[in-house]
Amino acid sequence: MIYQELLYSRSLSKDYRWMIVPPKVSPESLKTLNQLYNLYDKHKHTFSKTSVLPLYCINHAGMTFLVSCGPSNHKDKDGRDIYCLQGICVRQEYQRHLWLNFPWILVNCQTKGALNIWRNIDFSQADDLVRHTSGDCFFRFGQEDKPLSELTKPTNPPSGKLFTDEPTYISFDKDGLKELSHLLVSNYHTCVDFAFGVTPEMVKQFDFKIIAEAGNGSKIKNTGDMVTTEVASSRVPAAKVIRELFEDPLARFDPKKNVDMPRMKVLRGSRYPRVFSQFLPRLLSLLKTGKKLNQSESSGQ
Repeated sequence: MIYQELLYSRSLSKDYRWMIVPPKVSPESLKTLNQLYNLYDKHKHTFSKTSVLPLYCINHAGMTFLVSCGPSNHKDKDGRDIYCLQGICVRQEYQRHLWLNFPWILVNCQTKGALNIWRNIDFSQADDLVRHTSGDCFFRFGQEDKPLSELTKPTNPPSGKLFTDEPTYISFDKDGLKELSHLLVSNYHTCVDFAFGVTPEMVKQFDFKIIAEAGNGSKIKNTGDMVTTEVASSRVPAAKVIRELFEDPLARFDPKKNVDMPRMKVLRGSRYPRVFSQFLPRLLSLLKTGKKLNQSESSGQ
């Protein structure tokens, strides 16, 4: 499979810039990748404690970009860590080859550094590297590489079918990486946009079909489940919100408890629905208890 390399980073003395770019790549594609990196850079503290690197696939202008964001293991002249966006670009005629090789790429991007472009660059000479055009590259498969069936075998049961109209959620860990490989091989004959390691703000900016949220350890099979309050509150079914509202021990034993839909809309739109779902039933129960005490005292007099 033929591909080209791309690298957005900085060097010892020069600021962040495109250091390596694929030939004939459009300015709009580079702008999109810049937007992706800026969002990663804004939230890079979220990824600092994870055991895997974020990985993104974006199809744009007839090309597929498979890139990773993270530390470069280099420091600038002031001793600050240098971060980067690096990876590969595949032209449209090789997208099917990319799809077939995804399991090997996903495994080796975490171990052998298949997407690590920095590994072949002399850092001492990197100050002069500005918009260097990438040549054609080829993946080389060794005899020690695991067979396709092993690479796509997830530790946990796979999510199964991908939804074409709504994203599918997986976990952001090593098991999620295997499941991502399984989903791509089992469901698609072409590349789809995915984000393995993403924040709510990044989800809003891109149309990812497979999403692994950073900081969210639970695996979510489809959009019928809650992801995070900020991202998925608008997609939570009313029945689920009502069920959560009645999880309070006091409200559960009140048969006269009624929930009106206007109140549910307020709870669904709030950033803190769980707080309200716990506070409101208890408050109402306390008010009813106080009312009954007052009536008892009045009748006793």
